[in-house]
Amino acid sequence: MRVLVRLCLALILVGVCGDAGAAFPDRAIHIVVPFPAGGPVDVVAHIVGPRLGERLGQSVIIDNVAGDDGIKGSDLVAKAPPDGYTLLLASSSLTIHPGTYSKLPFDTEKAFAPISLLAASQLVLVVNPSLPVDSIEDLIAYAKRHPRMLHYAVGGAGGPTQLAFVLFKITTGTEIIRVPFDGGAAALDAVANDKAQVMLAPLVAALPMVQDGRLRALGVSGAHRAPAAPELPTIAETLPGFTAVAWFGVLAPAGTPAAVITRLSAEFDRIVHDPDTKKQFAAIGGEPVGGSPATFATLIRAEIPKWIRVAREAGIRVE
Repeated sequence: MRVLVRLCLALILVGVCGDAGAAFPDRAIHIVVPFPAGGPVDVVAHIVGPRLGERLGQSVIIDNVAGDDGIKGSDLVAKAPPDGYTLLLASSSLTIHPGTYSKLPFDTEKAFAPISLLAASQLVLVVNPSLPVDSIEDLIAYAKRHPRMLHYAVGGAGGPTQLAFVLFKITTGTEIIRVPFDGGAAALDAVANDKAQVMLAPLVAALPMVQDGRLRALGVSGAHRAPAAPELPTIAETLPGFTAVAWFGVLAPAGTPAAVITRLSAEFDRIVHDPDTKKQFAAIGGEPVGGSPATFATLIRAEIPKWIRVAREAGIRVE
C-alpha cells in the first residue's frame, strides 16, 4: 500500500510540474535592462525581445531599470518571483562587479538561474597611428622599453574596457598608465588625438576610425578572429589564453522551474541563430552564441574569479 501511495504522489507531482511547464507563459514577460535606454544592453534586448514574444505568443515588455552601474536592475530581478515572468538582460559587467564593488545586494552566482548566452562582442586593441608599432609584439616591446611612458584610455572607472586592459598589462608585464575620459567615445577620440596612445575598445565603435586612418588596429580580444575584421589577429595568438569579451545573456531569479528555464533557453537559442538576428547583432559588433543554461553558468563561474583577481591586482574598488 505504501509503495502504491508513493507512486501516486510521484505521478501527481510530475503531472503538476508538467502542467506548469506546458502552461508557461500565460501572461506578459518582462525583460529588465539594468542600464539606460539606447545603450548596448538595451539594443540587444530590443533585438531579441520582440522575437521572443512572437515565439511564445505573449507580450514581452522591456523595462529599463537603470542605476548603480546595472546593480539596481539586477537586484530587482534577483528578488523577483522565480516564475519566469521577470528576466534580466545581463552583460559582462555582472561578473566584473564582484571584483570592483566592495559590497553587492546579492550573490552573483547564487541569485540567478542562467538561461542563455545571447551574443559576444570583441574588443580591439588600437593605438595612435603615430606610435611606431605595427603588431601586438611591437607594442609589448615598445612598452617595456619605455615603462610608464604610454597611456591607455578608458571611458570610466572599473568598466569592462579598463579591466580588459589591466588584464593585458598583467599578462604582458608592462607599465602603461590609465587615463580616464567621460565615456567610450571620448576615450577613442583621445587615442586618435594622441591624448592617450592605446586602448582596448568595442570593435563596432573603433572599426570606422581604423578604416579612416584615425586609429591603427593591432588585434582583437576574443578566442577567435572577429568576422567583422578577419584580417586582425587575436591577442591570444601572441598571448595564449588571453580573452576579454563583452557578452550579453539572459538570467532568471534562482529557483525558477527547470521546465521554464529549458523552454526559454530553447527559444533564445533559435532566436540568436535566426539570419535576421545575426545581421542585427553584426551591426553592433556582436556574434551570436546561444547554447544551454549549463554553458552560460560555466562562463559566469569562470569569469567572476578572473575579474576579482584582475581588480585586486589593479587596486580597483568601488565603495
